[in-house]
Amino acid sequence: MTQSATTRSPIRSNTSQWVGMPYELGNLPGARASIGLITLDCDLTIEPELWVYLPKDGVALYSNRIPMAKDATVETLRDMEDKITETAQLLPTEYLDVIAFGCTSGTMAIGEATVSEHIRKAKPGICCSDPITASIKGLKVLGCQRIALLTPYIDEVNAVVENYVTNHGFDIAAKGSFKVRASEEMCMISPQAIYAAAYELGQADVDAVFISCTGLRASSVIAPLEQALGKPVVASNQALSWDCLRLAGYKDKVEGYGRLLRDC
Repeated sequence: MTQSATTRSPIRSNTSQWVGMPYELGNLPGARASIGLITLDCDLTIEPELWVYLPKDGVALYSNRIPMAKDATVETLRDMEDKITETAQLLPTEYLDVIAFGCTSGTMAIGEATVSEHIRKAKPGICCSDPITASIKGLKVLGCQRIALLTPYIDEVNAVVENYVTNHGFDIAAKGSFKVRASEEMCMISPQAIYAAAYELGQADVDAVFISCTGLRASSVIAPLEQALGKPVVASNQALSWDCLRLAGYKDKVEGYGRLLRDC
């Protein structure tokens, strides 16, 4: 016997109008610190890393991406300058405490004052940060002057970095680089490789190790490196998180990711 198909009547609403529901307003997600981030369209590391460092209690991060060539050269880094204001304008600037430009080498190639100037065209007077300004500030707060420097960059970018860091009063006693051209490949360098390279450089007579580049996944190796070396380790995303939190007025210490976030 063939079973006949079941006919179902359409579900009908019992009312012809939407019912208005009561609600109350609370705080926005970034009630304690609201951070805007300009990041490279090829950086696949910075946001996951920042969320490791940033506390979850009342801290919000809003990002927008700036076009960047696949290869990181001095020329391609400087080419981002013209897009900074436009990218910042697409952030929810009305609600932000601070806007960060998320490129260490790019800030050095363009100039930190120039980067901040372009950001403030989108929101005048806002606090600005970037990874190299934050890292230099952090190294000074930690009392470090003689450093080991690890980067992923090719040598023409390394020359800009070295010149920038030494011009801010630091002695570079040891330096090493993965010498990678492609930005995406920088994001693929394993934490184990970062640890091994930073540990080797940190054996020198230095006050601290500085790991430069927001594309490097350093969050899991900072505390182990500090324990093994007995000296501070500052990394771009860690320092940027610290600086943005402090600029936004968030004063609580963050445990587990190095002396900078824990003690400063």
